[in-house]
Formats: sequence, structure tokens, C-alpha cells
Amino acid sequence: MPVPTRYVVPGPESVDDLVKRIADRDPAAFGRFYRRLAPAVFAQVRESLGGPAPAVAVTRAVFVEVWRLAPLPGSRQLDGRAWVTAIVARRTADRLREIDGPAPRVATCYDGLVSRELAAILEGEPPHGDPEAGLAPA
Repeated sequence: MPVPTRYVVPGPESVDDLVKRIADRDPAAFGRFYRRLAPAVFAQVRESLGGPAPAVAVTRAVFVEVWRLAPLPGSRQLDGRAWVTAIVARRTADRLREIDGPAPRVATCYDGLVSRELAAILEGEPPHGDPEAGLAPA
């Protein structure tokens, strides 16, 4: 006897599917995307930067950039994981240049702005991640 379709649980969405839904401005898809990738992104950034505080700021900036860039033409054809990895690499390199050079006074203000923007995209839902790392918005 076949299973009625209303009882069939759909399989998990791929990262590429989520990127397409984010491009259509679906905040629920963005939340799932964030929860799926934030721990790995944070770990990668933390390893590169050597500490949790700058890694939190860079991780937030990565996801805000994903939200901003997803609607652009061509984003639907990208490999979602590779795209995020490229954003992580660029954002991490930017932060390393800031650390190596004179500390800009706007970095703290910008990090706070990015934090509030990420919280707004997630519609008040606190960002999930490593609680020890403080991925909750400031």
C-alpha cells in the first residue's frame, strides 16, 4: 500500500536550494541556512583569527553578506558552500589586515551594526551557534 503524500516527510534541503530561497528573500530559509553553516563558518574563522571575539564579528558579517548578495544575478547558479567559503576567506583576510594595521575606530560600531542586521534578518530569533563563542547578537 503506498504512503499518502501528506505523511511523506521531505528530505533536507541542500545548501544550494537554501541559497535560491534566500535569493527570493525567504527569512525561514535564511534561518535554516544560518543554523546549518554557522558552526562550521565560526570554527574556520576562529582557527584563522585565533580567538572567539573577532570570529564572532566575522561570522556575523559573512551571513549578512550572504543575505545581501543572494538576490544578485548569478547567485542561484553558484555552489552554495563554495560561495560561503569564498566570502569567509575574504572577510577573514580583511579582518587580519585590520589586526595587522592600525585599529580603525569604526570597527566596533560596524560590528554592532552587522550584529543588529543579522538579528533583524533572523526576525528576532537569536542566532544559534556555539554558546561559548557568544554568537548571540549584542
